[in-house]
Amino acid sequence: MFTALGVGIGIGAVGLPTAASAATPGWSNPTLGTLTSGYKTPSRPDHAGWDIANSQGTPVYAIAAGTVRDIRTGSYPGDPTSGPLPGRTGNSVHIDHADSYFSYYGHLHRVLVSDGQRVLAGQLIGLMGTTGNSTGPHLHFEVHRPRLTTTDPRTFLANRGISLGSTAPLGSTGWPSVSQGTTSWVARVIQYLLRGRGISVVVDGYFGSGTTTSVRTFQSSKGLYVDGVVGPITWTALILPLQQGNSGDLVRGLQVALNARGASLTVDGAFGSVTATAVRNFQSSRGLAADGVVGPVTWSTLI
Repeated sequence: MFTALGVGIGIGAVGLPTAASAATPGWSNPTLGTLTSGYKTPSRPDHAGWDIANSQGTPVYAIAAGTVRDIRTGSYPGDPTSGPLPGRTGNSVHIDHADSYFSYYGHLHRVLVSDGQRVLAGQLIGLMGTTGNSTGPHLHFEVHRPRLTTTDPRTFLANRGISLGSTAPLGSTGWPSVSQGTTSWVARVIQYLLRGRGISVVVDGYFGSGTTTSVRTFQSSKGLYVDGVVGPITWTALILPLQQGNSGDLVRGLQVALNARGASLTVDGAFGSVTATAVRNFQSSRGLAADGVVGPVTWSTLI
């Protein structure tokens, strides 16, 4: 169980919809992940929100347009001090919305907005983490109306056609989270990238226990949260910019990804003119600058 703390007196919202409905325009899911600890459960009556677990670095988005009321930065796992609300929720963002609503996002790895900043629904505001009183990466998410009164955020968003943790956030893009049990070309890319970064692993396209151990070894070597899951932060640590003239396993990973996107390259680890042309064609097809250089934006679009 994740141990984020919340505050407030529940007022409850109208019941969950009896059938799926389209999301109300102007509202967004805050993140993607697995629901863990719920709102004001019998075992945790003071837990004023929902916890949504995923890998460290998973994007977190504003649920609606508003103004950042206050933020907390500089927290760390086990930090005993409170954030903007009572409770050890680590790095956090607190956003005021219309009609006296506000939303709260806790345990962030990184805050990407500032005090007083105007944000839109679905705007990236932070990255999921495990700061404060937390046993693993997750978002502690609360909704209040008025300021000192909480409501069940899962019901609140369900009434707007949004399934907390599973409906795609507005404007969501970026790296997938890949974990043990996956068999795909993405797993093969990860294995080549690990080898290219000096980590021993079998390249077979299956993300089994051996690959999980290799991912953990890499994460530990980079000072990352060690969970064996390749999420956004691990992806960005694994990749390096590539261009014509490079060679090796990182290029093999790139060639596998390009082939999955429609190229027909020999996976030989040589970034020659044929691979450069395939990169430019892919970049052009996705509206990117077609410069043949594979930086973070091209990598994330490929994956």
